[in-house]
Amino acid sequence: MLSQTPYPSRLQYGDGHFTTVKVTQGAAVNWAAHKARLDEACARLAMAPIDWQTLAPAVFAKAKALGEGGLKILVARAAGGRGYKPAAGANAVWLSDFQEPAHYPLWREQGIALSLLPVTLGSSPLLAGLKHCNRLEQVLAAQSLEALSADEGVLLDEQGQLVSAVSANIFWFEGDKLFTPRLERCGVAGTLRALVIDKAEVNKVTADFSRLLAADEIFITNALMGIVPVRQLEARTFSAFPRTRLTIGNLHL
Repeated sequence: MLSQTPYPSRLQYGDGHFTTVKVTQGAAVNWAAHKARLDEACARLAMAPIDWQTLAPAVFAKAKALGEGGLKILVARAAGGRGYKPAAGANAVWLSDFQEPAHYPLWREQGIALSLLPVTLGSSPLLAGLKHCNRLEQVLAAQSLEALSADEGVLLDEQGQLVSAVSANIFWFEGDKLFTPRLERCGVAGTLRALVIDKAEVNKVTADFSRLLAADEIFITNALMGIVPVRQLEARTFSAFPRTRLTIGNLHL
């Protein structure tokens, strides 16, 4: 069926970015980090600055009305003519709300199963770290995950190095030392990832999948799910998550 709804012209090129904010007790959690993420993306993509005098009050009002759940802020470049050349002007911004996925509390309590996925992420240093609107690699990764008996998947880059899960960042313990993949070539630098790095002593490294298989504990993070321990990676199982639970406690999550 042909849609009769006009589409934002720049989004056909993925010419935008977004952030997803957790809402707890009517407040936007870690709001400063989400604001910084949107500002950084606008700067790196040479988009107009965001009108915070308009957007911030709208976010706070929607969070208060929602109570518990999440908000999505989507920013697209000003519409132009045909072709790739961008136009000057104010960005288009959409603000929407939703309920927390029902399985997230169980994930946080019991942990999840991870499997290595066949989809790899291509290197793109100009876009690395940004949560931009071209997420086709993640769409294909999520599709490949459906064939596996796992909750989330591990994504490598084209050189076989660890990047992330499909919808989350990855951390692991080797003894008491905490590690996470470097994201200079690809991947999304999550707001909760930034908080963990800021509050804990984290080593950002280039590592292959064997490093994760040898870990003592693994957890994944994103703004909505929080910190989620891994109870199984491929055939390996983890029966307890003491270091992960301690990290959660230290961050008051």
